[in-house]
Amino acid sequence: MRHVKRASAADFFASTVKPTVEEFFGDVRNVRRGRLAAIVLYHMADHAALEGYAGNDRKIMNERLEALRKELTDVCPDFSLIGDIADASKHARLSVPKKAPRQISTAEQLTRPPGMFEVPFGTAVFGEASWVMATFDDGRVRPLAGIVRSVMQMWENKLQPVDPKVPPNP
Repeated sequence: MRHVKRASAADFFASTVKPTVEEFFGDVRNVRRGRLAAIVLYHMADHAALEGYAGNDRKIMNERLEALRKELTDVCPDFSLIGDIADASKHARLSVPKKAPRQISTAEQLTRPPGMFEVPFGTAVFGEASWVMATFDDGRVRPLAGIVRSVMQMWENKLQPVDPKVPPNP
C-alpha cells in the first residue's frame, strides 16, 4: 500500500468543519447548510479518532472511532443527536440500532417552517422565527442552530483546550 499523508484533525476542522458551520450560522434558515454542518461535525470524529494511526485495519479503526464517539457523547450529549441528524440526512431513513435508541430517524425530521412572507396572508405571526428545526422521534422540537453550536463548542474545546493557569488574551 502506498503511504498517503493524512491531514490532521485540526486541519480538517479548520478547512472544512469551521467554514461549513459558519456558513450555516450565516443562514440558519437553510436546511441544506444545516445538514452539511451536522455531517461534518459528526464525521470530525473519524478524523480525530484516526489521528496518529497509520494503519488501515477496519477493526482497529472502528474500535478507535466507537471509543471516541462514546467519550464525545459523554461530554456533549448533542453529539449523539448530530450523529442521528447526519445519518438520517445521508440515508433518508435509519434502522433501529442495536445500541442506544435514535432520537431522529428520518431526513424529514429536519425542516424549516415557512416564514411570514411564505404563508397565506393573515396566518403568520410577525417576528416569527423560521429557523431549521429538528423534530425528535418523541415529538420534541429544537432549533438545529443550538445543537450545532453545542457540538461546535465541544470540538473547539477539545482541539484547543483552555489552560486555567493561563489568562486569556485581552
